[in-house]
Amino acid sequence: MRYSSSLNQSAFRLFAVLCLALLLPRQADAQQLVTDISDPLIKVESTFTGAEILLFGAVEAENMFVRALAKDVVVVVRGPSEDITARRKEKIAGIWMNYGSQTFKDIPSYYAVASTRNIRAIAAPEVLQRYQIGFENLKFVPGKNKNLTGTDEFEKFKKAIIKIKKKDKLFVESSGGVRFLGNTLFRAAIELPAIVTVGSYSADVYLFRDGKLVHVQNSPLYITKSGFERFIFQMAQKTPTTYGIIAVLIALFCGWLAAVVFRKS
Repeated sequence: MRYSSSLNQSAFRLFAVLCLALLLPRQADAQQLVTDISDPLIKVESTFTGAEILLFGAVEAENMFVRALAKDVVVVVRGPSEDITARRKEKIAGIWMNYGSQTFKDIPSYYAVASTRNIRAIAAPEVLQRYQIGFENLKFVPGKNKNLTGTDEFEKFKKAIIKIKKKDKLFVESSGGVRFLGNTLFRAAIELPAIVTVGSYSADVYLFRDGKLVHVQNSPLYITKSGFERFIFQMAQKTPTTYGIIAVLIALFCGWLAAVVFRKS
């Protein structure tokens, strides 16, 4: 795979992070975390089957020969926000039909969490809620039926969306997904499925010590279409009328061509 095979670039970035970490002033808490991402730009082509991104960094220890065991690292990757409508089906007169729905606004199209250990053991629930770390701590803002907020019905719709996202590998949680390499270096591999949404992503790395947040480092990540797919995507976004006309003409031509071929046969 193209994205996981750029080992030379990743190794150079990892070496640079280590060198920078060793030069950090020991007394400054705000500089105890240095991170980077292996490939900040992922191109989606017709053969795209998913990708793996590698986040790595360094945590300052008391000295360079002692691992920072009292510190935890949590990596959160968020995709572009989208509105999602969850519908409940019920069997009415022997037929399954939509019966009730709930729309949620600004839900991450992709959300992945990787941590050194279970996030519930890293920080208190109120801290995780404040920074929206973990599926259950994401803010689900209702777009309609706001009176359902906080009710059992609301929670059922919320759990249904999380379940579907997890099934499609768009919501991923990996306890132990962040691993230390030696005393200070760490790495986390995040899988992106083939159906991932194109757009701007954010990779946030949280450093916790004794349950308290010490530092946050952010790295941008971009997923964009490439080649002919990019041309079609941009046409559909910028000139939808032209895109629609061309699509109709192509469909008519294909229909005419099929009729001619089958008539001769």
